[in-house]
Amino acid sequence: MASAQQVEEFLKQVRRTIADPKKFVIIPREKNRRDVARLGLVPRQEIMNLTHQDYDRGPLPDEDERMGGVVWEFMKEIDGVWVYMKLKLDERGCVCLSFHEEELGLRSLPYRRMD
Repeated sequence: MASAQQVEEFLKQVRRTIADPKKFVIIPREKNRRDVARLGLVPRQEIMNLTHQDYDRGPLPDEDERMGGVVWEFMKEIDGVWVYMKLKLDERGCVCLSFHEEELGLRSLPYRRMD
């Protein structure tokens, strides 16, 4: 598990990277496209607003061994819906591998303040 400081540092890098629209890639998986449209979400905007409280897991090895690198997972409640986001930084910029409604109900959110 990453420290809150490590998560915030990763998110600073993400924000710096996606400030250039050419450096933000969202993988066009069907469930990403479907949920972005269905929920009326703007992935870039939601990612820019992530904080360490939205951190779920990571860094973890990318499951696609051909790509290498590490991924970070976040969960954020947006308009009453929990949205799962999987991000990585690589030569393409900030790559959003997943951006869709949470499917499994498994979230740790170690830095979330539960009021």
